[in-house]
Amino acid sequence: MTKIYKYRLIIILLIMVGLMGAVRWSYRNYPWEKAEVEVLLTPILTPTSAPAVDPDYPLWKLLPYSGKGFVVDRYIEPLTLAVTIKGIDKKIVEKEIVKWLQENKVATDSHKLIFN
Repeated sequence: MTKIYKYRLIIILLIMVGLMGAVRWSYRNYPWEKAEVEVLLTPILTPTSAPAVDPDYPLWKLLPYSGKGFVVDRYIEPLTLAVTIKGIDKKIVEKEIVKWLQENKVATDSHKLIFN
């Protein structure tokens, strides 16, 4: 009697296999209808919005920007960039940053530069 409890999972699985075999055997000559599968050729498109650039932080994806002797680290406030200078004249750095702003189609007067 204790051996039956020891192998009860195997016995249950064998009973299930026997039932499944009996069902399959009983439907062996059943006339199944052929169903046509409809294939959808064109995918359903969902409208997506264009990614918007935040007007207060238009260059955030391009930061940090490194130039010769300076690094534009981050935005301190909206439209205010933090610039770290490393042994170069401030006016040269300012010209390089204005050139970078123009290359990225950002109004040069819109941004304030804070030098560290």
